Amino acid sequence: MERDSPQARHERLTQLTPAIGPVSFARDRQLPVVPALEALLPDGGLTRGYTLGCQGAAAVSIALAVVTGASAAGSWLAVVGLPALGLRAAAELGIALERLVMVADTANTGALGETAWANMAAALIDGFDLVVIRSNPNVRAGTARRLQARVQSRGAVLVVVGDPGRFICDLVVTAQAGTWEGLGDGSGRLSRRRLGVSVSGRRLARQRQAELWLPSANGGIEAALPVAIAGDTVVSDTVALQQTG
Repeated sequence: MERDSPQARHERLTQLTPAIGPVSFARDRQLPVVPALEALLPDGGLTRGYTLGCQGAAAVSIALAVVTGASAAGSWLAVVGLPALGLRAAAELGIALERLVMVADTANTGALGETAWANMAAALIDGFDLVVIRSNPNVRAGTARRLQARVQSRGAVLVVVGDPGRFICDLVVTAQAGTWEGLGDGSGRLSRRRLGVSVSGRRLARQRQAELWLPSANGGIEAALPVAIAGDTVVSDTVALQQTG
């Protein structure tokens, strides 16, 4: 099958934009997150106009977890440059597949050229509440600034997976390699994974930390330990909160 040209793909994205349009919520500047993440983030949600960096050994998993609440609540989500993303796993977390658009073959500017890549990203920012992109070390500082200005003016949320490069993150969510449970002595199956997660950045006075089940035994997202600020002060309940959206 003949592949579309970059220009044709950009035109299709541009045509799709007015058909989708950002979703409005009662709290206009906030998009919801799953209960297990509320105490980790300022104001308990995702602020429109922010750029978030998701890093660490489980960067893709935590990026999906960050956008799951808004996706389940009605937001449209675009994922760029993550062709290995498992749709079944995303659905089990709570991602609404009927409002998910995946754009492949754009993980680096060499595939499209920086201008075409930036135009594609701008079209997605115009039409989606949430845009998750793979980190791109080839993006110049000026291009990153223009895209982030667009994120702010459109009220979208940009999530950059991996080293953000020239993008300046309002918040950085780091998830380290976790511990899987479920296997016995040569038998059983993996049932849930425990991750250590921290949130820092210019929008937080002090770092916040927590441990999550991601995925939990039922495939969703749950709190394993309460959120702590600066490693000491507990600010959330110890009861695990199960994502039901």
